Amino acid sequence: MKTKLLLFTMLLGTLMISNAQENKFQSKSRPLDFEYLSAPDSLGIRHQLKTPNTNNRNSLTGDIKIPYPIIFIHGLDSDANVWNSTTDFMDANFNFTFGGRLDFNLNNDNDNSTSNKLFYPLNGADIAQWGSMVLVNGDYYFLNFAVGSDGSYAPSNLSFSNVLSNEAAIAKQGAALSRAIQQVMNITGRDKVILFGHSMGGLAAREYLQNPSNWTEPNINHHVAKLITTGTPHGGYTGSNFFLATGINSSSEAYRDLRTEYSNSNSGVFLFGGIESTLNIGSSYHNNDINCNGINNDGIDIQGLNEKDLPTNTVDFAYIMGNCTGCVISQGSILGDGVVRLVNANLSNFRTLPSPKNEFIYTASAVFEIHSDLPQQTYENMQGLDEPNEYNLAYGVELGKIYKGFITVQPVGGYPYDWDDYKFVIQGNGNQILTISNSSTNSLGVRVYNSALQLQGQVYTAPNGISQFSFPLTAGQYFLEINGVPTSTSYLNPYTFTLSSTLSNPDFTSADSLKIYPNPTSSKVNFDNSIEKFETATIINYLGQIVDEVQFNLFDVNQEVDLSSYNAGIYILKFKKEQFFKSVKIIKQ
Repeated sequence: MKTKLLLFTMLLGTLMISNAQENKFQSKSRPLDFEYLSAPDSLGIRHQLKTPNTNNRNSLTGDIKIPYPIIFIHGLDSDANVWNSTTDFMDANFNFTFGGRLDFNLNNDNDNSTSNKLFYPLNGADIAQWGSMVLVNGDYYFLNFAVGSDGSYAPSNLSFSNVLSNEAAIAKQGAALSRAIQQVMNITGRDKVILFGHSMGGLAAREYLQNPSNWTEPNINHHVAKLITTGTPHGGYTGSNFFLATGINSSSEAYRDLRTEYSNSNSGVFLFGGIESTLNIGSSYHNNDINCNGINNDGIDIQGLNEKDLPTNTVDFAYIMGNCTGCVISQGSILGDGVVRLVNANLSNFRTLPSPKNEFIYTASAVFEIHSDLPQQTYENMQGLDEPNEYNLAYGVELGKIYKGFITVQPVGGYPYDWDDYKFVIQGNGNQILTISNSSTNSLGVRVYNSALQLQGQVYTAPNGISQFSFPLTAGQYFLEINGVPTSTSYLNPYTFTLSSTLSNPDFTSADSLKIYPNPTSSKVNFDNSIEKFETATIINYLGQIVDEVQFNLFDVNQEVDLSSYNAGIYILKFKKEQFFKSVKIIKQ
């Protein structure tokens, strides 16, 4: 009876994870300074943490940004601070905006002998999100598992206490990432994210991506545009290399999951599959609940991560490996970063990836390891973040927004050019205007293709400076391709672009059918929203540029949209409810 009740609770928790929206999740509250200050270090000092600027929020329109937000994920016995160097570089050089930190404790019940993927406030839940930090619409976010039982950030005794949050099972990490992705999409208004994982963080991203039960809409949409891993043990950790973090608990769930093989020479179950039992795994770990279903040693034949499908046709992949030329003490003659062997960090050794592979190597000399240096390597990290060069992986962009792109050196054996592919949708016939600002001294090539990959117009050249191109397009989906010759410093000179259109035949709904009045107007317009219950109204000028977006929390008979601050002219109000749209032309006097 107890087992049946536990299974029912687990099923209930899974349904909540899969179907709940952000406003249905509950976070555990904590003192405000826990959001902005670390726990005391060994000297009793609390350090200032990176926080978003809530006085200068990005809006959904008009800001220079990348097409999809990045979620950075740290590794074993680590915390989000490992990404400070790279993200501070992005802030200073590219004007990127930090959107905030998402803190999860992955052993909320403080019981290492049990494991589950339930979320607080369910009874006995292992996963709890902490915080009151205001998330803003940013270009990147941190996912952090270094959280104490009191919600503190990276307490010094985290590895030796019961909580072991940043050494918890990777299955729990994937479930927490699912919630983080939904929250980031909600705040940014975008439908996909980019995942960037260091060490075990790359496996957390794969755990989410390769298990459809983690997706917001199970078996439908994983919401990942690109996955970049750096120093990730895709083939596991052998146990023979130097382990930098001496505080790692060798009985922890994560240490168990990272193993290439156990002390009994059996293959690691999480990565390579096998029976979940003490006979197969051993008895040296706090528990053997690999899939975190709440039942330890249940005898299930687990499908390993390297046995599961990897959606290479819908996700762009890149992996960065470390090659330490002086780490003889830690790795002998075996190539690697001093912690993870080169052969195990190479994702293509375990999954089939499209060619040319986005494979990058950071080479440096050290006595013990360069594994912990990988998150700080901005050159290789920018190579990993390069936009896709295949049409089926193209990043989606919207009209009227300004985007930033990068020309980066391609992997060995790759293209001599860097091709960046984007896709966009035109809802009505008209002239399309592309404005591109090239800050590099080298010229860029610009092409537009329709969905049948037929060139529209001609191949355009964008020299240093601002260029503008105009071409007629009919309604439909198109691809924008920008290419350039990369150099070792070209990523420091990003290009920016924006797309707009003068619509000649938009699909409008009569203002009378929505009962919008007055039209023309000198200030506000009102309409009856009590029946159709539109959730948002996007205000678009007649060049196709998004001016603003209004959200409706109540659905009134006299719903209003305020146009008083806009210049006189013609505007389009695009009303949306889920996947249903209506557009109305408004004249502002």
